[in-house]
Amino acid sequence: MCDICGGITNPEYEQQLLTNIQRFGWTVQFIEGEHGGRNPSYAYTLGLSLHGHPEFITFNCHPDFVGRELQPLAESVLAGRQFDEGDHLGDLFQPQLLRMPDSTTHLYTANTMFRRPGDPPIEALQLVWPTRTPWLESGR
Repeated sequence: MCDICGGITNPEYEQQLLTNIQRFGWTVQFIEGEHGGRNPSYAYTLGLSLHGHPEFITFNCHPDFVGRELQPLAESVLAGRQFDEGDHLGDLFQPQLLRMPDSTTHLYTANTMFRRPGDPPIEALQLVWPTRTPWLESGR
């Protein structure tokens, strides 16, 4: 269950996010998907845009593991690395990065908290995980 569903107010939740960002430099916003529905769960980083870097977003994720998926990328950004669409991530893990054309819907909290009036939406890079397994398809 999410914190807000558990009774925390929106201002308390926003303060919790800001506290995590101040402590760690970033945090994760998880959005639960519809069970059996067409909208999958997703999660995105909050705070990397404060360092001049796009936020990262990933879909079809599990709340217990998504932080570990995003942590290597976020820590690399905080250490000074810059990522962009098409960058090779083999030294970290296997997904590809695609630039999201408009983050206003999916990165609602990031845009609400960090987007200045009149500015374009917060930039985001989507982690796209490979789904094909060529070695199984070839019969090996």
